[in-house]
Amino acid sequence: MREETLELLKAHSNRSKARLSSMMNLPIEHSAHGAEIVDENGKTYLDFGGFGVFILGHKHPQVVAAVKSQLDIMPMSSRTLVSPNLATASKKLIDICPDAIQYAFFTNSGAESTELGLKLARANGCKHIIAVTGSYHGKSLGALSVTHRDEFRTPFAPLFDNVEFVERDNVEALKAAFTKYKAPVAFITEPVQGEGGVYALSYEFLHTAKQLCEQSKGLFICDEIQSGLARTGTMWAIDKHNIVPDVMLVGKGLSGGVIPCAAVVATEAAFAPLNKDFMLHSSTFGGSPIALSAAEATIDVLTSQNIAERSAYLGKEIVCKLNEIVKAHNETASQQIIIRGEGLLIGIDVGTPARAGQLTLSLLNQQILTSHSLSNASTVRLTPCAFLTDDQLAQLYTAFENAIDKI
Repeated sequence: MREETLELLKAHSNRSKARLSSMMNLPIEHSAHGAEIVDENGKTYLDFGGFGVFILGHKHPQVVAAVKSQLDIMPMSSRTLVSPNLATASKKLIDICPDAIQYAFFTNSGAESTELGLKLARANGCKHIIAVTGSYHGKSLGALSVTHRDEFRTPFAPLFDNVEFVERDNVEALKAAFTKYKAPVAFITEPVQGEGGVYALSYEFLHTAKQLCEQSKGLFICDEIQSGLARTGTMWAIDKHNIVPDVMLVGKGLSGGVIPCAAVVATEAAFAPLNKDFMLHSSTFGGSPIALSAAEATIDVLTSQNIAERSAYLGKEIVCKLNEIVKAHNETASQQIIIRGEGLLIGIDVGTPARAGQLTLSLLNQQILTSHSLSNASTVRLTPCAFLTDDQLAQLYTAFENAIDKI
């Protein structure tokens, strides 16, 4: 089945993806449950990858039950009549957001959320956008314009010409960028850069950006697509800085890893253009009842089971143990391997893309799945679920100890 699948991918899906899958000898996935994925041959892998989607693991029973129930009632909305799911899901999402966030618009993906965030900036008079080096906000045209990696941007140039990038955590460069513009300025950032290699932006940098946005009468757009929903040890990564964004982008874990669902949430002032005319932005499939049932169930689990606290605890344990393993090995390895972590968003920086590839393959061969970092190829990411067992953690530690001897 594997060869047949790869041939079909090569012929009808994507040649380069099929070629890479063949070179890496990637198995064919078959089923999943909790923190585990099973391949077509019955071999089980621990999923420490998933790009931040599976904070509740695979097929959380409460989320699956909600989706099955909604499937029998009404999976898609008429888009003409009033959707009760949209009303209740919007309130449930807003209830866990920072104070002053009042409105929600549901989308299908993080990139779609970024696009709407940028449209809200334009609709609120922001003619210029300031983004951050190392950022990743998606690969659609607008999202790509504020994503900082030339390999992704160059083939699609010219992109938006009103975007300026400032160096991560460079407060003076940030101030200088804002002073160039008289019109309102929008600032977009991830409080913790996931694809950038798991870098948490500084308190001073983020607070300066918020103050400058207020002074320019612009918008502070916070991308919590990967860092939010308990992933980094608090419900939202920005909570640690006591900042309320004007616009916040939500995704990844919003539907418990069961069905695509993302969102944009905003203050009343930032959302005003859409409140004035709801037809300014719409989506045929965004905010479908079946996706919203998953989102509501996910939020119930996040809050009732204190997932943010679990993420903080487990993340600290994993980072400490991985650092212990690195330090116990030779001095050269300890100098070349840096562990960065915020809750269950963890980056293993091994210095070069080649070594990151070797680490990925070594862990894969020991049945540990990881995520690469799209804007920092030297960093291997761990984004596991919050329900890891002691045995599963022990399997990770043993695999990592074996792997670092081979890179």
